[in-house]
Amino acid sequence: MSFSQQAKQWLIVSCFWLLGFGGIDNAVVRPIVESAPLGPEWTVFALAPPLEVQRTGQKIRMQLPEIKDWVRSGGPLILPDGSPIEIDVELLDQSGQRFTLAPITLGALIGFGLVAPEEGAGFFKNRRFTELRVRSSKPILAGKMDWYCWTGK
Repeated sequence: MSFSQQAKQWLIVSCFWLLGFGGIDNAVVRPIVESAPLGPEWTVFALAPPLEVQRTGQKIRMQLPEIKDWVRSGGPLILPDGSPIEIDVELLDQSGQRFTLAPITLGALIGFGLVAPEEGAGFFKNRRFTELRVRSSKPILAGKMDWYCWTGK
């Protein structure tokens, strides 16, 4: 067997392993919505059944293809023309407590999470979230949104 064939086999086995065991970080993902236009008014998503805190960390991930950068530590996201845009994300738990999330990761999906985690890298384990609220300082189309829970490496 040639090196190229061995490399292909290794890649295939690795992909199946990652898919079968939840990836490198053992993530649990729950889809929320495929797309939604955002603007200055809150867009509210009722979460039934509620989002559950699983794994060590949790975040709301959102596809925002127009975002090119962000100012870390709670700053705004940046559009291609260099102008800032604020995306506000809130979760409401089963007791009515609101949590404001901030950008914590930037990639194909932007992750919004707690800047100061309650426990581990996220929320206390007993929290169940019944509502997601999102708004934007400028009109923008958000793609896929999901709840992402990870364990880490």
